[in-house]
Amino acid sequence: MRTVHLAVRTSIILAWASVSFAVDPYAGNDPYWILLHEPAVVEELKLSSRQRKEYRKLTDGLDLRFFPLRNKPRDEAVKGLAEITADAQKALNTLLDPTQRKRLSEILFQKLGASMLLRDEVEAQMRYTNTQRTQVMEIIDATQLAVAALQKAVSDGQPREPLDKKFSELKTEEQKKLLQLLTPEQQTLWKKLVGSPFALSKLGRPAIKAPQLVDTGEWINSPPLRLDALHGKVVVVHFYACDCINCIHNYPSYRAWHDHFRDQDVVLIGIQTPETSAERDVAQVRKKAAEEKLVFPILMDGKSENWNAWGNSMWPAVYVLDQRGYLRHFWPGELKWQGNDGEKFIRERIEALLAEPGPQ
Repeated sequence: MRTVHLAVRTSIILAWASVSFAVDPYAGNDPYWILLHEPAVVEELKLSSRQRKEYRKLTDGLDLRFFPLRNKPRDEAVKGLAEITADAQKALNTLLDPTQRKRLSEILFQKLGASMLLRDEVEAQMRYTNTQRTQVMEIIDATQLAVAALQKAVSDGQPREPLDKKFSELKTEEQKKLLQLLTPEQQTLWKKLVGSPFALSKLGRPAIKAPQLVDTGEWINSPPLRLDALHGKVVVVHFYACDCINCIHNYPSYRAWHDHFRDQDVVLIGIQTPETSAERDVAQVRKKAAEEKLVFPILMDGKSENWNAWGNSMWPAVYVLDQRGYLRHFWPGELKWQGNDGEKFIRERIEALLAEPGPQ
């Protein structure tokens, strides 16, 4: 009887707590913060037109504080993001009604899966014994280590299907162990906290307001451009340094995008942030761009003003903005690194963004 009881509860909680097995381009960020930028979540909250306007104004303003944190020392970044998240929660406590706040919390817990059990607000309600808490931590930590190994296997190019199956098995076993550890009352509370099922497969599409370009007064191939003047166009921003070999390896992809989307609403912008003294010479950068047939707009970023405004941390790096000026996709490093096809990946994302409705 106990086995059947557990099996039923396990299948239910697995449905609530399942997560997609995918690489998060914003890995390490507060999951609550990213969740606020998920279109499916905003839709689920059923905001009024007034709420939508205020919600966007709130998140847009916080996004401009978020971007520069991306390349800060870890302690500074963690502190800054904690402040942003706290400000978001405080504002949303006023903007959202109780039902909307409850649903946002439920979706967060579903996304977190079993790790929600270790959040302070959940622990306060669960009232674990000391032994329970230690065992909950051990179970979750062991599963996270195993999942990290699977993620490494994915990045190493191992076949995805068997790894997906192993991931599901790991999460199922984790849930079973936790359910055996919790009392019936704690299991009921877990069920209540995660609420009705939300389709987590809809997540993974965050839209974060991109910073404005810092106009240094030095442009190649173009007069000065502003992102807010490019609404209605998909914008691809890439940071590079002209003597960086990894950046040079990306040039064929940049040329391919420029040619492929030449007559469409796509703008490719290179931001030349120098790594060496030679790369600060505008004439030299201009000469190399001409030699490599890089004919799209290039912004000289000699003082790393754009680099820091975007919180960029590596050469090369590619950012894809939708027609409203929101970051939708990001590719760090070489596009063809270790057999990857980043050129195709980005091209397909550009095509998908072109098919979306224009800004309203």
